[in-house]
Amino acid sequence: MYRSLFFAATCGLVAQATAQSYVHQVFVLNEGYYNVNTQTQEVPVSLGSYDPATSFYQTVATILGQRFASDVDLAGDAVYVAADGALLKYDADSYALLDQATVPGIRKIALWNDQVLITRGELGGLDHYFEVRDVATLDLLYSIDPADGLLFSAEDVEVAGDKAFLAVGNAFDFGNMVGLVGIVDLPSGTYENEVDLGPNGINPENIMVVGQDLYVLCNKDFSGSSISKVTTAGAFAFTEDIAANSGCGASELVGDKVVYNEYALSRMARYDITSENVFDTLSTTLFPYGLLNDPLNNVIYATTTDFVSTGTLHVLAHNGTELSNTIIGVSAGRLCLDVRTSTATPELAQQSALTVFPVPASDRVTVSMPLRSAGPVRMSDAAGREVLSVTSVSNTVEFDLSALEPGVYSVQVPGLPAARIVKH
Repeated sequence: MYRSLFFAATCGLVAQATAQSYVHQVFVLNEGYYNVNTQTQEVPVSLGSYDPATSFYQTVATILGQRFASDVDLAGDAVYVAADGALLKYDADSYALLDQATVPGIRKIALWNDQVLITRGELGGLDHYFEVRDVATLDLLYSIDPADGLLFSAEDVEVAGDKAFLAVGNAFDFGNMVGLVGIVDLPSGTYENEVDLGPNGINPENIMVVGQDLYVLCNKDFSGSSISKVTTAGAFAFTEDIAANSGCGASELVGDKVVYNEYALSRMARYDITSENVFDTLSTTLFPYGLLNDPLNNVIYATTTDFVSTGTLHVLAHNGTELSNTIIGVSAGRLCLDVRTSTATPELAQQSALTVFPVPASDRVTVSMPLRSAGPVRMSDAAGREVLSVTSVSNTVEFDLSALEPGVYSVQVPGLPAARIVKH
């Protein structure tokens, strides 16, 4: 199968949806749990895949050696992940790791032509806060240095036309945060200018592109939220307070509304970009960590977590009504749509599928592979934690499930898509 389009609000590239387009999978980036007191990674960072057609979720990659993750994006047949100090590139069908590059303080990523755009931020500061890498090789092409005008750490990056817009907040220097939208001219690789969002627009977090306008959700000093409007030509329009005591919350553009968290009230509200006023409160008590609009299925994906051991993906109607939910990994803050066309054929995916028998299973389960695995065959729980590992001597392996709790698990073979195991 092949990818025909990706959404600016979700996966970085702008295209037109057609009747033949469908969401093949939703990539879910789980930050895991790093215990700062013991300085140990108790739950690893992981990348998951959710199938909207079946509600099936599986962990497709476990990312070791990184304390957390901050973004996921997709271009062509490759998935790009920002994880603590690395940019990683995976195949979107086999989920095999294709390449990686060391990028200390990597925050958010966007894709433009054959380039990966990267914002950076870190406690103690860095030598630069924005850089551009080649999508194929991940080689560094250029950076915007402080001498070029970008003096502070940046969070979100979004593309409109041939310009990148950066949410510049200096958020890693608490007490000295700023509120700027930085503008990079991508063809020339130059930092054009910055737009000041005013005193109530400090700590911008999320940039949403609507035609020739940018709506920017700002977390201020984490005591409230505001929305700023800036044109893509670089003209400042306004900054408007939208919630008191809102803290650090998720936001997402859904049609002509910005859905955002009202932290103090543990609920979500909507801001109407047409009237440019707070519109209403959604009929849900969820306080999501991550949000993603799915315009093809007309739903919102919202994630919740206790940040230590559990995570859930909720599928919501646009009014906030919950349609379904699925157990996922811990601290899933970023999601990405994988949109494809229904006219393509999945030859490779079918040839490399794993066979699991029986489903569901009670005590033992057998996994058949096209070929003997060169590495261990691993089984993980819904949070991405490895629970069993078997070294194969043929193209079949057997897992003893007797010590495991009932639930849904995934089995992973290097170079192949994961498969689901259900214990009852």
